[in-house]
Amino acid sequence: MILRPLDPPKPRNGGVIAAWDAVARTQQSAATRYALIRQPDHARLSGELARHLALPVSPAISDEIVQGISLHDEGWAPFDSGCEKLHATGAQYSGAGVAMNAEGKPLSFQDIKPEDFLRAWRESIAAAEQVAPIAALIVSGHFRRLGKTGVEARRYSSAETELVREFLREEEARRERLCRLERRAPAEIEYWTDMLQFCDLLSLYLCCGAMENVEFPQRVASEGETIRLRRESGTILLCPALMAGETEFTTRAQVFPLEMRSR
Repeated sequence: MILRPLDPPKPRNGGVIAAWDAVARTQQSAATRYALIRQPDHARLSGELARHLALPVSPAISDEIVQGISLHDEGWAPFDSGCEKLHATGAQYSGAGVAMNAEGKPLSFQDIKPEDFLRAWRESIAAAEQVAPIAALIVSGHFRRLGKTGVEARRYSSAETELVREFLREEEARRERLCRLERRAPAEIEYWTDMLQFCDLLSLYLCCGAMENVEFPQRVASEGETIRLRRESGTILLCPALMAGETEFTTRAQVFPLEMRSR
């Protein structure tokens, strides 16, 4: 689940910050009410962003790549809907099936333990593989990068680290198998994985309600320059401009009021 605080923290004064830092700040913030965005809905927004990009790249983005981006969090559907409970992540559930911590705050995707998120990752990759090899390759590549980063940063316990390493071994074998079915060169596959991660992070920024001016680490623009986002008179602007014109995007959200504790 992605949390969008409805009484968000004030943006920090200063210049441009990393997009991920702006997203993480909203997920860690405590609020009295939230809009909750399910991760499959966020992923579909990522796909719509990809579809509307106007980049002078050749070959142009294909429908299979857009579908892969749109499905990259599909494995979270049973968790975010409350149909399936988290096993390794300590959670209590609201009447609507929203996973919460002991204080009643909805759990963000950042709060989920490896034993649970690896199940969601695997199901997301499987959904993409139903589309095409390239779709599975970029979704698998996305999660391999996340897993490697987590291991290198020592975010997990020793047992959790081994689970993630097992996942990485599985996905390396999948990558080798799928590359034999894919005509695109490794460098192009890596570029479209970068594109997935850019659209993913841009969608996260839009969904979480962050207000800071930010920059993105992915170099997917035509000249490889840093992409920056700024807010101006209620409009979000990307520099360099990555879309042909002004575009409006929407996604579904669920308002979640925290229960008031009796005194």
